[in-house]
Formats: sequence, structure tokens, C-alpha cells
Amino acid sequence: MNDKSDAPGKSEYFDKAYRAPITLWGDVRIPEELKDIVETYKPKTSLELGCGLGRFSAFMARQGIKATGVDFSPVAVEKAKKRVANNEHKPTFIAGDVTNLEMITEQFDVSFDVGCFHCLDEDDQQKYVSEIYRLLKPGAAHLLWTMDHARSDIMLNPNYIAKVFENHFQLVNSKSSRRRIISSHWYWLICAK
Repeated sequence: MNDKSDAPGKSEYFDKAYRAPITLWGDVRIPEELKDIVETYKPKTSLELGCGLGRFSAFMARQGIKATGVDFSPVAVEKAKKRVANNEHKPTFIAGDVTNLEMITEQFDVSFDVGCFHCLDEDDQQKYVSEIYRLLKPGAAHLLWTMDHARSDIMLNPNYIAKVFENHFQLVNSKSSRRRIISSHWYWLICAK
């Protein structure tokens, strides 16, 4: 990728990918880890960071949860809105940057990210953590799935995640995964308000 506008950290890269008939990272199945968050925490509200086509936020809405999904690709957000247009329970989808969510002021019972965090560099990771801390209620859970190797050549592992989140969250569990046939981890963090 010679052109910086084609870098995975740019919305234009994702806009281009979401315009394609098939998106390589599109998820069909709802991860068991997300189902467990619903069962364990019984949230009334949820925030998805990097919602893409909105399948996971739509799942949350079907559970009776007031779901909000954010993605910085306007193309993905528009497709997500169209996909749920006829659903009885609709999530709210917002085009926005997960490192600056000033347009959102409500607080949530849970948040989750299935594939966004590893696209951020170190500075943006800190902004991301500050934003979800601001938007979560005390004791709320944040579920994170991330590849072990970030786009910015950062090795993401339990020690690294604990350190990045340490000022605002407690890492309570991690589990290695081969989701999407990629070396990755699931992380469960609790908001330390």
C-alpha cells in the first residue's frame, strides 16, 4: 500500500472494502463470547465500536437491548442501516471515529469491539480507551477481540492490553483464539469507575 489513503487506518480503505459485493472480514455467526456478555451482564444498553455492517449490534437489538454501533466508514454505516430498516428492533448506527465520540453523551451497560482496536496506533489506542471509559457506566464490561499483531506492528497480548487499559479498566480475563484463522485474543475488561 503506497498511498496512505489506502492504509487500513483510514476510512477510505474501509469504504472501498465495504463497497465490494463481499467483505472479507464480514461476520456471519455471532461469537459465543458476545452471547455470554448478554447472558452474564443482562445489559439494557450496548455500544459497538467498529460495527461494520452492524450484524452484532442487530443481534443485541434482537435481545431487547438498546444498541448503538459506531464505524468510521460511512459506507458501512449506510449498509448497516439498510440491513435493519425492516427489523422490529433496530440499533442506532453512527458514522464516527472511535477515538472521538463526542456526538455520544449517554452511558452504556456494556461495550464491545470485534476487530477495530488492532487497526489503531498507540496514540489512538489511548484515545479509544478514554472514550469508552467516558461512555461506560461504573462496573460496565468491555469485550474486545483483537488480532495479536496490530497494523502498526504492535504485538497485542494480555500484558500489553492490561497496560493500555490500566488507568480506566481492569483486565479480568483473556482467551487465545484462532477466530478468522488468525492468532488473536478475546479480552474481558471492567470499567473501574
